[in-house]
Amino acid sequence: MRFLHTADWHIGKTLRTRPRLDEFARALDEVAAIAVDQKVDAVLVAGDVFDSAAPPPEAERLVYDFLARLPSERIACVLIAGNHDHPRRLGALARLLSSLHIHVRPEVRPPGQGGVVTLPSRDGTEQAQVAVLPFVPERKVIDACQILEPEYLWFEGYARRIEQILGHLTAGFTPATVNVLIAHLLIDGARVGTGERPLHLGEIYGVNAQQVPANVQYVGLGHLHRPQELMAPSPTHYSGSLIELDFGEREQEKRVVIVEAQPGRKAHVTSIPLHAGRRLRDVEGTLAQLQGLAGEVGDAFLRVRVKAEGPVPGIAEQVRALFPNALDVAVTYARQAPEPAARLHQLRPAELFTDFFKRKNQAAPPAELLDLFESVYEEATHS
Repeated sequence: MRFLHTADWHIGKTLRTRPRLDEFARALDEVAAIAVDQKVDAVLVAGDVFDSAAPPPEAERLVYDFLARLPSERIACVLIAGNHDHPRRLGALARLLSSLHIHVRPEVRPPGQGGVVTLPSRDGTEQAQVAVLPFVPERKVIDACQILEPEYLWFEGYARRIEQILGHLTAGFTPATVNVLIAHLLIDGARVGTGERPLHLGEIYGVNAQQVPANVQYVGLGHLHRPQELMAPSPTHYSGSLIELDFGEREQEKRVVIVEAQPGRKAHVTSIPLHAGRRLRDVEGTLAQLQGLAGEVGDAFLRVRVKAEGPVPGIAEQVRALFPNALDVAVTYARQAPEPAARLHQLRPAELFTDFFKRKNQAAPPAELLDLFESVYEEATHS
């Protein structure tokens, strides 16, 4: 059987208030085309389908349009909730979608009540068991730990209980079926980019890679946006996000994972790159250097750092004229070496103020401002 593993779509996310729905639409088109071309039996979506618990209607339309393409291609889907998804909202259409072989799992369930999804192959000769672990909020796992154990064991308790849940979900797996696990969680030691929100990524609430079940042929993860394979008892991958979601993900090669497995045999895993999203780049240099780079950045979104000797009126506007896709423009000035402390002690208050103003603004203070300073200083010291 063949599967396409993807995750962390974050449909609806903006970048510096700029909407990116056109990029998400192209990325989902690309994923759908890969699924059809690879003749996969199912698409596995490991959480964070939307970027917020209340996504805009345009974001929901993109997701459901994607799902609507699968049944006519005889492709099933298993989709779980991530920490950005609202479980009840995501599950509102679960019964309707199940009739189309699209299995939505917004919350943890026992194996016999939806925690394991049974999928037949296209030709009906094989069967897959897909165990699903949607995102589990930390507070729901550690409540018991706060009562039963000292505080320093709370975090150990989280990992241990997740391990127990994974073991329970996969306990019924046998060599007679293709056995897969998809989950939305953090594995300690995984490489983390700045695209993930820190609230959900402290390693104290992670699971050790060795706690991943060994009786599965593939573990497909969501939560981290950097594509990567982990050293675990079973082949374990974060598929990564669809596009570069913020500048912490710049230069990451986005992908989907194709998994091919037969009962009782090791799975074969390959990556297929995605190209739909616009690249994010940092550009730095003097204004003259930036002028030489203007034709080389394509349609990438940019953070621009301009080097200047001192204030230049309208420099930000000049940069934005060169780079219409610049989302952030900052100017850095040449810094002089700090003055020895002994020299500073020899300066009068007005001279100290002038020195500070020059360092802050790369220009001398106006005469009116210096007069005001001296007046206020005189009043303060003689009151």
